[in-house]
Amino acid sequence: MSNRTVKKLLLSLIVVGVLGSFTAGGTYALLNGETTNPKASLTSGTMTMDNSVNGGSVCSSQVGSPTANVNTGCTTVFSSGLLYPISSASEPPLPSSTTYTSGIVSIHNTGSLPGMLSIYLASCTSTPTTGAAFNGGTNPCCPGSAYPCTDNLKGSLDFFIQECTSATGSTCNSPLAKCLYPVSTSAACTFVDDSLGDFNSSYHDNTHYLSLGTIAAGATRYFQIAAAEPGDAGNGLQGETATMSFYWHLQ
Repeated sequence: MSNRTVKKLLLSLIVVGVLGSFTAGGTYALLNGETTNPKASLTSGTMTMDNSVNGGSVCSSQVGSPTANVNTGCTTVFSSGLLYPISSASEPPLPSSTTYTSGIVSIHNTGSLPGMLSIYLASCTSTPTTGAAFNGGTNPCCPGSAYPCTDNLKGSLDFFIQECTSATGSTCNSPLAKCLYPVSTSAACTFVDDSLGDFNSSYHDNTHYLSLGTIAAGATRYFQIAAAEPGDAGNGLQGETATMSFYWHLQ
C-alpha cells in the first residue's frame, strides 16, 4: 500500500472520529428530563392554656422563656382559716363553712390544638400553725412524709376534685357536678378519709398524674378542688399547716 493511500485512510478515520464525537454530544443534549416539587412546607400548631381561680385574674402558660410555656405564678386555689373536722362524708355545704376549704379552677385551652389535660400535686410541706399551742407533727398531705404516703395513724386530709359547669360555687353543689377523684362518677363528690394522702402518693410529678381527659382547642373546663379535716382526725393533725402546689399539664 502506498503512503498516499495510508494517509487517506488515516484522514478518513480522523474525520469519522470527530463526527462521532460531535454526534454523541448532540444526542446527550436532546435526551433530558426534570421534575420539581415546589414550596413544600410544615406548619406547627400551638398548645397553650389559661388558668384562673374562682373567676378571678387570668394566668397564662406562655410567659418567661419563649420555649418554656410554663407559668408557676398562678393564683392560689384556696387559703383556709382554721379548719375543724367534718361531721360526715355527705356532700359538703357551700364554701362558707369552716369544715372545709375549696376553690374552682378554670382551665381554658387557648391553643390551636386539642390536648390531654392532667393534674398532680407537685409539692406539699407541713409547718406548725402560727400561734398554735400544740403541734402534732403529721404532714397533712403525706403521713409518714415518704411515698407511698401511708402511716399507722390517721393523718391525711379528706380531699376531692370534681368537674363543674361554670366558675361559680353553686354549680359544684348541684346534680351537674361530676366527681373525678377519689372516685370517678357522674354524681357530685363526697369526702373520703385520708384521700389527700392517697392522691399525693399516686400523683406527685409529671410522670405520675391524674388524667382529666381531653380539652378541645378554645374550650374551658371547670374543676373544684376541696380539702377538709376528717371526722376521725388524729392528734397528729393538730396545729399543722399544709402548703400545696397543684400543677396542671396540657399535652
